[in-house]
Amino acid sequence: MGFLESLDRLDREAFFALAGQGGPMADTVFAVISSTWAAVAVWFLLWAMRRRDVDMASWIWLLIAMLAAYALADWTSSALKELLARPRPCWELEGRFRLVGRCKGQFGLVSGHAATTWALLTVFWRSQPPRGLAALALLWSLSVPVSRIYLGVHYPGDVLAGALVGIALGALILRIRPLPSRA
Repeated sequence: MGFLESLDRLDREAFFALAGQGGPMADTVFAVISSTWAAVAVWFLLWAMRRRDVDMASWIWLLIAMLAAYALADWTSSALKELLARPRPCWELEGRFRLVGRCKGQFGLVSGHAATTWALLTVFWRSQPPRGLAALALLWSLSVPVSRIYLGVHYPGDVLAGALVGIALGALILRIRPLPSRA
């Protein structure tokens, strides 16, 4: 067995260990974490809470940088899904696990949820938020990819690749136009 086959097998084993392995409460929690509305609310709240300790221009620029990172990560993850064409587990392994989420697009590598979340985290952390906000942002950014696996719509490798793409694109946005020193 080659290296790529070993990685694929490990990815599937980790997927089966996590996908749908809870009850109704876990189903609800992970569905909420995975929802667009929850993500918008969490990131808006984190951004709004930064207002207390930065000037208005830095605060507005942080929002612009976060939106740019989100848009770039969303577009890139969609393009990579079509290019890499790795089927989602909910299509490829249909009936072999308890599917909790809705299986939408055909391909899952790379996870758009993970890419956008980690792009936002990269920009947000660069703004040097207070420790409590930084910890909340990290907790959220870890929970989103886990929710995608739990719901049965992504393999762990999909979300790991998405997180790495998101970090790289968040860093790219910051390289193109760094945040003000006090953002």
